[in-house]
Amino acid sequence: MQTQTYFDVVICGGGLAGLTLARQLRLELPDLSVAVIDRLTSPLPEAAFKVGESSIELGTYYFGQVLQLEKYFHTRHLPKLGLRFFMGQGQEPLTARPETGIELFPPVPSYQIDRGRLENDLRDMVKAMGVTLFEGSSVDDIELAEGDAAHVIRCRRKSDNEEFVVTGRWVTDALGRRRLLQTKLGLKRQHEHRASAAWWRYQGRIDIDTMGIQGGQAWRIGSVEDRYFSTNHLMGRGYWVWLIPLGSGATSIGIVTDDDIHPHNTYGKSYSQALEWLQANEPKMWEFIRNEPPMDFLSLKRYSYASAQVFSHQRWSCVGEAGFFLDPLYSTGSDFIAIANTLTVEMIRRDRTGTLTETAVNDYNRLVIENLYQICLGFYQGMYRTFGHAQIFTSKLTWDTAIYWAWTYQLYVQGLLTHPTPEVFSLGERFRLLNDRVQQLFADWSEKGSPRPMHVRGDLTRMHLMMLLHLDLASRRSPVQALQVARKNLDRIEEVALVLFWQAVSECYPDHPSLKSRPWVNAWRMQLDPEKWENSGTLEPETAPRPLESMRDNFTGIFAPQGLREWLIYEFPYRILHWGRGFLYYTLAIQIRKWIYVNKPAMWARRGLVRDYPAERKG
Repeated sequence: MQTQTYFDVVICGGGLAGLTLARQLRLELPDLSVAVIDRLTSPLPEAAFKVGESSIELGTYYFGQVLQLEKYFHTRHLPKLGLRFFMGQGQEPLTARPETGIELFPPVPSYQIDRGRLENDLRDMVKAMGVTLFEGSSVDDIELAEGDAAHVIRCRRKSDNEEFVVTGRWVTDALGRRRLLQTKLGLKRQHEHRASAAWWRYQGRIDIDTMGIQGGQAWRIGSVEDRYFSTNHLMGRGYWVWLIPLGSGATSIGIVTDDDIHPHNTYGKSYSQALEWLQANEPKMWEFIRNEPPMDFLSLKRYSYASAQVFSHQRWSCVGEAGFFLDPLYSTGSDFIAIANTLTVEMIRRDRTGTLTETAVNDYNRLVIENLYQICLGFYQGMYRTFGHAQIFTSKLTWDTAIYWAWTYQLYVQGLLTHPTPEVFSLGERFRLLNDRVQQLFADWSEKGSPRPMHVRGDLTRMHLMMLLHLDLASRRSPVQALQVARKNLDRIEEVALVLFWQAVSECYPDHPSLKSRPWVNAWRMQLDPEKWENSGTLEPETAPRPLESMRDNFTGIFAPQGLREWLIYEFPYRILHWGRGFLYYTLAIQIRKWIYVNKPAMWARRGLVRDYPAERKG
């Protein structure tokens, strides 16, 4: 029986967000007393009760470096071979569908996470670190205090239905979709991203490589590493289907749709209904799994939501799904857990030294909700209609990843997140507005343009800009250097936007006279419809023209066949790195990366991959 009832920090909810926050607090502020209250009792079921079983770079950095769990993830969870997408028609074998994905494990790791296993292990870890864990206890209410008084958390034990009270100077809502504080304070917000999902697991390995071999033996030699270790996606207009391997030996499968195109009630009521939906939309997938017995089945309608506030100088915060939830497509859930947890720890740190201000907390809310959340929402809202277009979605994946690597990841890893300056907000707004415009371009392009295959497999490691941005993930820079590189990357991403604009115009308006000269346009005001160019300011650029040829080369083989020049400059080095099952890549390229990039500023190293033309402002 627990006797202590007052704690420096009380975390309501013992899922991934709450448990990682507890560990981070014990690592960074070890003299604080921390309590976690959760309704479940160990051991937790290793089940599919959580959406999201895959990490990407920011979340992986948080797990491995901030929480010091790199060795743990290497031994208890599976390595991830990036994201892999198969566009086109579900009636076709995989070998006939356009594919976008990497062939070699990237130098910056990510993982396929078994959430049940992870949360069981985290409970053991935080208890060993001195965190008080109230298991089998629900949180009935959180009474927020004023001034320096302690917050009151009213709880109830499930075993005997007895009430008890815990108090704390700080309280964090990590109760997930219940969103207790959001509801209590009227902070819930909705948006227009109406997506739904159903998901389940099978015991054992459901291998997409085996599924592909059914379409021809050339399939297996089409990738150096086993596609099974990717987060695999089957894409169609308005939907995607995931296949994710888990460290426990199970395989997770899910259907995710735009509810306006594929309503939730057409697949989300039962496992048998989900199979019927697969039979109609992804029949090859259905044939492959239809006789497998499911371990579980869960469904969620319109899972995405927003929030007006997640941090308060009155000593509370909302982390994980207790604050907001976007979409599982790019697996950003762990990223936002990392961001919210890190800012919560920073607020508590400042509170202890008497330096926490309302202005600083307002800046945190503004940065997370108005910039990072909005950029990420732009990746998804209204974008499911693009998923059947191989050339458009591969362009979109490139764009989304470039924004993420160049801005969101760097903001966190270089320490700009906890000390945002006016320049951080200014740059962040430029990234956000440009992203909004390009996402609308993708949507309009997919409505007017026709789906078509690509000339090579889409692979971001063939693209020099993406190689640079990925290598930069390992660099560590001063705030001044980080902002300098962010400005350069914004210039390069502006050039990508113009390449995509003119490609969309060429596909949707192939006879338009402007295609002969392709004038420099305003990327922040561009419109696909030529009739809107004059009124929208598309033809009134803010920056001086710069060459676009090398930036267009990043899409070699995506928009047009490769010529001899493109083959020699891009395809030949790509194939050399993949030779001998990636021998040169794994033995030489990884070592060069360590010498040049890992924990170094590497300010000069980008010169071999991109040309940094200055984006001179006009006028």
